[in-house]
Amino acid sequence: MSALPSDPSSAADSVPGQDETHHRVRQVLTAVLEELRARHPGLGEFQDHRPARDRSSGDSWQGLQTLCHVSALLVGRGLPDPAEAAGVIDAVHRAASAHGLHPRAENAGRGMTVVSWAGEEGDLLELVLGVRVAVRMVSAPFLPGSLAPVPSTSPAAVLSPRTPPPRLVR
Repeated sequence: MSALPSDPSSAADSVPGQDETHHRVRQVLTAVLEELRARHPGLGEFQDHRPARDRSSGDSWQGLQTLCHVSALLVGRGLPDPAEAAGVIDAVHRAASAHGLHPRAENAGRGMTVVSWAGEEGDLLELVLGVRVAVRMVSAPFLPGSLAPVPSTSPAAVLSPRTPPPRLVR
């Protein structure tokens, strides 16, 4: 299943570039972390646990490879209060909804709950509640190549690997 538009005539306007995608991911993550910090200060600061990366989307557009951005896994330093789990989910939901993301799935297991939101463009936001609280985002496919590279899409990080220019798919 492709996240790219199925109508080729609208595809030119629908496949965003790298700069737009990275900016959108950073905006959503910043809003989510601000909401969590405001409503649940006990979670503490969030740190990059795994680095951000651009990876192949498994698709192409007009012969050019498209990528997806996987944000850093942002993990809170503080321990979540199990009684406040619904409040944590609500805080992320408020920020996600403000950016056009809608509830997608909620899986509760022993000691861990994973909740996700999806956008119409194909973006995916995930919240993991367990011993710690973690957040990450996977973008919709985009065309690589940047005119103004951002060092990171993570509100908590300073460095991120740069993405190479687009290449033809064989």
